[in-house]
Amino acid sequence: MSRDLNVDIHNTSSGFDDVDVSSVLSQPLPTEPAPARTEAMSLLELQKQLDADISRHIAVLTSNGVNMVTPLIDSHGFPLANKDLMAIRSARQRINVLRNDSKALRDRISKLLELAINGDALPPSSSVAATTSTRGTTGSQQELRAFAKVNSVADNSPAQTAGLEAGDQILKFGWVTAEDPEGLGALAAPGVVVDGAGIELLVQREGVADTVVLTLIPRAGWGGRGLLGCHLLPL
Repeated sequence: MSRDLNVDIHNTSSGFDDVDVSSVLSQPLPTEPAPARTEAMSLLELQKQLDADISRHIAVLTSNGVNMVTPLIDSHGFPLANKDLMAIRSARQRINVLRNDSKALRDRISKLLELAINGDALPPSSSVAATTSTRGTTGSQQELRAFAKVNSVADNSPAQTAGLEAGDQILKFGWVTAEDPEGLGALAAPGVVVDGAGIELLVQREGVADTVVLTLIPRAGWGGRGLLGCHLLPL
């Protein structure tokens, strides 16, 4: 990355250190795919640390036989006996803070991955979900060649919503093109297809002179297998 993440450490009363991501979240998002990919990969590791911190604090509650909402006083209004009330209160506070941090971090990672996946396929103004448009095959687009063909598209799938059709030939899938040495296998690389992160596609369609531009948004739970709902074949 071109800049440091400046991740701080928050010392808790339990003697352990929590990751503080506030400095990371306050930084502006990168505007180019390469630094976006680099930061996203770094933040995915940071997310694992946050999850571990949350689990550690939950373990404090579990060891005391309570959860986030268990009352800490008995029916007579007295503090519960045989409970480390200070540790419980501290753990609850840190869990709330860390869960908020985790949500904000995941949102940032999603934005970074969307930029990284889209690459330079389209200008930002073209990022509209479920929209089909066409543009002339000029400049660098003339040099693109198809590397995959859509064999089938499932009903009500993200691929169908995006406007992808059987027979379409894929020129560019996010940043992946025919120049990628892994070919169609590159789509399985981490960060290429992410639930909820829009992917810009350039496709050739039979009977259509211009390149067709689509935005495909992978989605889990759409009713079928995978995140896309289409079957691609290598060319």
